[in-house]
Amino acid sequence: MRTFDEIVQLVKLMQADQGPTLLQMRAVLDRYEGDWVLPVPQIPNEPTLPPLTPQLMAEAVDNLSMRAASVRPNITCPAIDPLKDVGVRSREYAMTRRRILAATYASSKWQLGLRRFYRQLTAYHTGSILVYPDFKAEVPRIATRDPLSTFVEPRANDELRPPEYAAFITRYSGDAIRRMFPKVRAESGGPVTNAEGWKLWDVVEWHDCDQIMWGLCGPVEQYGAHVQQSWVSSPWMPLSPAYPNRAGRPTVVAPNNVSLGKIISRLATLTGNVDLQAKLMALNLIAHEKAIFPDVYVIGRQSGSPQIVGGEWKDGREGEVNILRDVEAVGMLRTTPDPGIAQMTDRLERNFRTSTGLVPQFGGETYGALRTGRGIDALAGIAVDPRVQEMHEIVEAWMPHMNEAIFDIYKGYWGGKKYVMPSGWAGDDGEVQFTPNVHIETTANSVSYVIPGADVIQQTQILGSLFGANAISARTFRAKHPWIDDPEKEGRIIDEEKFEEALKQSIFQQMLQGGMDPMMAVLIRNHMQKGHDIFAAVEYADQEAKRRQATEAPPAPEGMIAPPEAMPGMTAGPGALQQPMPEGEMPIAGGDQVAVPQGAAAMRELMQVMGG
Repeated sequence: MRTFDEIVQLVKLMQADQGPTLLQMRAVLDRYEGDWVLPVPQIPNEPTLPPLTPQLMAEAVDNLSMRAASVRPNITCPAIDPLKDVGVRSREYAMTRRRILAATYASSKWQLGLRRFYRQLTAYHTGSILVYPDFKAEVPRIATRDPLSTFVEPRANDELRPPEYAAFITRYSGDAIRRMFPKVRAESGGPVTNAEGWKLWDVVEWHDCDQIMWGLCGPVEQYGAHVQQSWVSSPWMPLSPAYPNRAGRPTVVAPNNVSLGKIISRLATLTGNVDLQAKLMALNLIAHEKAIFPDVYVIGRQSGSPQIVGGEWKDGREGEVNILRDVEAVGMLRTTPDPGIAQMTDRLERNFRTSTGLVPQFGGETYGALRTGRGIDALAGIAVDPRVQEMHEIVEAWMPHMNEAIFDIYKGYWGGKKYVMPSGWAGDDGEVQFTPNVHIETTANSVSYVIPGADVIQQTQILGSLFGANAISARTFRAKHPWIDDPEKEGRIIDEEKFEEALKQSIFQQMLQGGMDPMMAVLIRNHMQKGHDIFAAVEYADQEAKRRQATEAPPAPEGMIAPPEAMPGMTAGPGALQQPMPEGEMPIAGGDQVAVPQGAAAMRELMQVMGG
C-alpha cells in the first residue's frame, strides 16, 4: 500500500501531466457557462456588453448529448449454465444479477448521471465515473465526477482498461472540513481556523486497488490557472487512515474519445471562433449606436472660442435647444456600420456549426432548399448519427467495467447481507431479493445498443419495419427495443390481454344471441367493479350460478304459486324458470275444465277482494 507522501507525489505528477489538457477543458466550460470576459476595447463610461451571439458551445454540447442519452443501453448478464432454468448457475440467477444492476442504477439516479457523462464526453472528450461504497445505506453508489478535478493514472489513449489509481480534488468549506475531520482544526494543531470557516479548501480523495484515503491539499486561493503548480507549498496532510478497498479492483472509470493523438476536445479548438463572433457582434452593435447618435462638432469664429450658453450640451431627445456663442458652423460625424461585419459573423457561425455537427434542426430551423420531412431528417442524421454512434460504442466498451465494480463492492463489503430492493426496470414494479455471495456468481456482463447512433424514434421505426417484413419475430422486437426492459414478461402480458379481449367478445356474442342469462352478466359486472379481472369475475359468476341451481327451493307460501326464490325476476337463476308448476283444475267459459296450478283459486279470490 502506498504511503501518504507517495500519494502526494503521484498527484502532483498527474497534475503536471494533465495540466495543459485541463486548461483547454476549462476554456470550454467557461464558454458553456458564459463565464468569460468579452474582448472589446475599453472605453470610459461604456456599458459592459454580454455575449450577444448564440450560445453555440452550450448548444453543441447539450443537443448532441441529449440525443445520445435518449436511448438506454441494454444490460445483459449471461447465465453460467444457459440450459438450467432455476437455481444455482441458472438463467434465474442471471436475471437476478441484471435486476441488481437495475436496482443500483435506480438508487443512484444513474439516468441523470448518464446524461451528465454524455455531456462530459461531448465537451471534454473524456469523462469520470466513480463507484463507491455507501456505508450508511450499505449499497454501492454511482457518481459522475468532474473531469476537471479528476487525475488518473497516465495511460495510452487507445488502452481500454480502467486506471489502476485515481485522485479526485473536491472543494469543501472550512466549517465542513472541521466537522468531518476534527484533526484539521487550529486548536488541534491543524491549519483551518474557526474564523476562516467560510473559506474553501481542496481535499484529495485517493482510490486504488488496495486503499481509499482522504487528504487536505490547501486553500482554494492557491488554486491558480496553472494546475500543475497549484499546491506545491500547500499544507498537505492526511485526513483519514487508509481504508482497505475490499472490492479488490479500481472502481474508477475514465473513458476517452477516439482520436489520432492525445486527448483533446474538438470544442476546445473553437473557443477562438466563439470569442471572435462575440467581439464582432459587440463592435457592430457599438457602430450602430454611434450611427444613431453621431458625434457633434463645432467650428468657431476667429474672434473667439466656441462656447455653450449654460455650460452643458443638451440632448436633442429632451426637446431643448442648445445656444452656442462664437460658433461659425455645427456639424455631425455620421458613420455607417460596415455590412461586412454581419456577414463575417454569420460565416464564423457557419464554420462552427459545420465543425461540430450542430445542424439547424437542433434549434428548430431547417435548410432553405429542403421541402420534405424525410429529406430534412436524412440530412440531419448524416451530420449527427456518426457522432452519436461513436459515443454509444464508447459506453458499450466502458460501462461493463462499472458494472463489475458494482458487483465486487456488493460482494467485498456486504457479501452475506440479504437485500430486498425495488427493481429499477421501468416495466417491473416488483422487488429483487438477493444475497451477493449467493446470486453474484460471476461479474461478467455486456452493454449494448441495438442500433448505435439511432435515437428511440429511429430504432422503433427500423425494428417495426423489420417486424412488418417478417424479418424478425415479435419476441426479437421486444428484446431489441430500448423501452422494453423484460421481453418475456411483456410477452406474457400481451398474451393475457389477447385472452381477455377474446373472452369479452365471447360474452358479448352470447348476450346478443340470447345464450346467456342477463343475471350472469350482472354477476360478472358486479365482481369486476370490486377490482377483479374478467377471468376471476367469470369464474365467480359460474360458481354462483351452480350454487343457486344446487339449492333446493323452499315450499311455496299459502296463496302463492311458487316461492319467491323460484319466481322470475327475483334472485333465482335460469334454472328456476324450468321448475314444474303444480297442477290443479280451473273452470273456463263453456263448462270445460283445464289443469290449473294449485292456489290459483285462492289467488282469484284475493284479486276479487282487492278489486271489490
